[in-house]
Amino acid sequence: MPKVALLLSTYNGEKYLKQQLDSLQDQTHKEIGIIARDDGSCDATVEILKLYGIKMLEAMHNLGAKENFSTLLDYALGESGTEYFMFCDQDDVWHPDKVEKTYVKMQELESFYGKNTPLLIHGNLTVVDKDLEIIAPSFWDYQHIDPFQGSSNRLLLQNVVTGCTMMINRALAEKVKHIPQEAIMHDWWIAMVASAFGKIAFIDEPLMLYRQHSKNDTGAKQYGLKYFFKKFFSKPSLEKYIFQSKAFLAYYKKELNEPDRKMLEEFSAFCQLNKCQKLRVLFKYKIWKNGLMRNLGLILFA
Repeated sequence: MPKVALLLSTYNGEKYLKQQLDSLQDQTHKEIGIIARDDGSCDATVEILKLYGIKMLEAMHNLGAKENFSTLLDYALGESGTEYFMFCDQDDVWHPDKVEKTYVKMQELESFYGKNTPLLIHGNLTVVDKDLEIIAPSFWDYQHIDPFQGSSNRLLLQNVVTGCTMMINRALAEKVKHIPQEAIMHDWWIAMVASAFGKIAFIDEPLMLYRQHSKNDTGAKQYGLKYFFKKFFSKPSLEKYIFQSKAFLAYYKKELNEPDRKMLEEFSAFCQLNKCQKLRVLFKYKIWKNGLMRNLGLILFA
């Protein structure tokens, strides 16, 4: 198996899949291998994958994107010679040097921290419409994301890592092991593991075209004034964040450092706290999202 495994999750993606596969096969870094798992498509997706000679995992059940990627990662870990893992959505278009630039950055990190340190690298994206016309040159600006906020405390409430831009090394993949049901998404869980036990770095430039269309499972939502007012006057739902944190604590409690363990224990009990206690936890551990309006809503309605 090549050094870099590109893990591709597909479902009814015939409309845009060929463009993505062309962009993967046009990568300047050639030590790559594509592994796909289809989630039960009823269109021509599987036929397209076969046409391109893509290695496919046998799929008995519809798993959804999160478990699909978890299954792909588990399989790729068993392939000898594979050292790095990247995650592909079916409807995007990668820049030809995306793998190469990320791989070079990974080599720099591993030379500094060592190959046994769990490492994650991610990058920016250009948001485009269904016809690849630019909506926003920078996904980070469009979403008000600060890539510097990848510490364990900040990742409790907001993920800054977009899965389709990230590369992880084998040390991190082995540390992740399995992505549980409680994880909000695969990239968020992997980022939490990387932050707790290794290092996260980023490339400050768009590495791909992030296509937005009517059938996106997830996507880029523009956070304009209307959105902020809606969020400001609505009670934020913290349950999903707390469930994820509880699961993370259960999986890694014995391996966490003392400050992270204490933070996760207190945040996991957030729903049982009164208002003053909740605010104490938020301020004590600096558990915030990016942006004033998000945090004002959190303080008012937590």
